[in-house]
Amino acid sequence: MALRQERQLLKAIRTGSREACAEVVRRHYGRIYGFLLHLSGEMSAAEDLTQETFAAAWASISSFRGRASIGTWLHRIAYGKFIDFKRRSKRGQAVAEQLRHSNGRTRSVRNPLDEVIARERSGRVYAAVGELEPADREVIVLHYFQGLSFRQMGTVLDEPVGTVKWRTSQALGRLKVTLDGRV
Repeated sequence: MALRQERQLLKAIRTGSREACAEVVRRHYGRIYGFLLHLSGEMSAAEDLTQETFAAAWASISSFRGRASIGTWLHRIAYGKFIDFKRRSKRGQAVAEQLRHSNGRTRSVRNPLDEVIARERSGRVYAAVGELEPADREVIVLHYFQGLSFRQMGTVLDEPVGTVKWRTSQALGRLKVTLDGRV
């Protein structure tokens, strides 16, 4: 979304425009839900956390200064909601286990054999990501599954960009070790 459009949308939201709120939800709901699904590994938790994210965003819209994009701001709120969820549930191992067994989606491939191979490889990658420690899984999901830049990740994780780059590099190294011989 262009910066000018985003500012106009933000202004409309602050004046109480339901249409502007609906537009933000339309543009960002899928990515926020997907992010939370990757982190939690549970559809129902991701749905609840996504709703909590948007509710918290609307409740704190007056404090949003626009230093980051709306999408990055929503990811930051979603990440906070996920951390709260983790603390409340104290089921870190169960979340990792469910993520380990979740199925990855792949792009359609013309050749059926290629599609089977791609699904199998994708499943192995998702399973390997699920075996990572939560801190490693978070940066892999944010960068490679959600497509956030290191700067956006820094905002979401409330860490310096250099730290985020280092964490991502370390997590990738551990993922490669986990995947060694599987793909």
